[in-house]
Amino acid sequence: MAVLKALARSRKFWLAVFGVIQSVIFALWPGFPTEVWVAIDALVIVLINAIAHEDAAEKGALAIVAKAPEAK
Repeated sequence: MAVLKALARSRKFWLAVFGVIQSVIFALWPGFPTEVWVAIDALVIVLINAIAHEDAAEKGALAIVAKAPEAK
């Protein structure tokens, strides 16, 4: 159950869902320019990677703070 809660709160998960849904809809839409929905997919991928980079940096910073000796 905790995994489902984590997915429901994940920005990366919802962006991936959006990307899949829009890809399917636009692929099935006759006459919709392929370049447009491929470009949207590329932007979604870039955004997911940016969020992943941000999350990794945050977790790395928290690990450094957790290992730091306490100031006296």
